Amino acid sequence: MTSNRFFCLSLAMAGCTAAAYAIGRHTRQIEKQRHREDLRTWEDEGGNLAPSEASAIPRPAAAA
Repeated sequence: MTSNRFFCLSLAMAGCTAAAYAIGRHTRQIEKQRHREDLRTWEDEGGNLAPSEASAIPRPAAAA
């Protein structure tokens, strides 16, 4: 009887763990997809991930 309870509890815990993992994985996929869509929208509206040339290349100090 005790081994049967242990088996049932182990099976239930494994099922709950698998379900929690699957839900978390699905949520992360949805967040990544939304991020990609938001990034595309931002870029389509004129956003740019690369820094502008003026701020990307430091200029040497003027000789005085």
